[in-house]
Amino acid sequence: MASSQTLQDFVGKALEAGKSRAEISAVLTEAGWQADEIRKALAAYHPAEFPVPVPAKHYSLTARDTVFYLSLFGALYLACWGVIMLAFDILDLVIRDPAAHDNTGYIESNIRYWMAWTIVFAPTYLALAYKAEQRVKGMVSAPMSGARQWLTYLTLFFAGLTALGDLVAVLYHFLGGMATSRFLLKVLVVGFVSGSVLTYYFRSIRQAEDAEAGDENA
Repeated sequence: MASSQTLQDFVGKALEAGKSRAEISAVLTEAGWQADEIRKALAAYHPAEFPVPVPAKHYSLTARDTVFYLSLFGALYLACWGVIMLAFDILDLVIRDPAAHDNTGYIESNIRYWMAWTIVFAPTYLALAYKAEQRVKGMVSAPMSGARQWLTYLTLFFAGLTALGDLVAVLYHFLGGMATSRFLLKVLVVGFVSGSVLTYYFRSIRQAEDAEAGDENA
């Protein structure tokens, strides 16, 4: 804690002396400070043109943030699950297994259920995601709150595991000669959903990092 305060005090004095953020970052890196420590110290001051350093507003992890982002990512997981299960049942109905007994009524009932599930959770996620982006735009000094950062990385972790598991399933069935067209299409559905989540949230993290880097170079 003391070393962190010392670093922040140094950054404030350096900014007051007219040093640029790039110069401060370079000298601190040379002194052995970690990039994350430097970034946090620089983020404590707003990149405004003023004779003395301007403290940046600190966005803390509040209960409201936590509940909002838990709702956002919870809706994401449920929407993805609904889309995957709906696609699986549609494939089961369209590409029938000749060896299985006729269960058309059961599959059609599942399709209605998962369609209702998706109709509820997919728009809910999209609405919350839109609101989240509006919140981020209003937080110039804190592009990504602590709650969103933690849940984003956890989502990337789960999506990455899902994609790897998808690949394992493909290889296993290919090696066993069990890779039917219906199975491969189901694998493609899971891969598309997990890949879309990975792509979107990797881009989200990259944008936050670029915004922080822009503040440092200002």
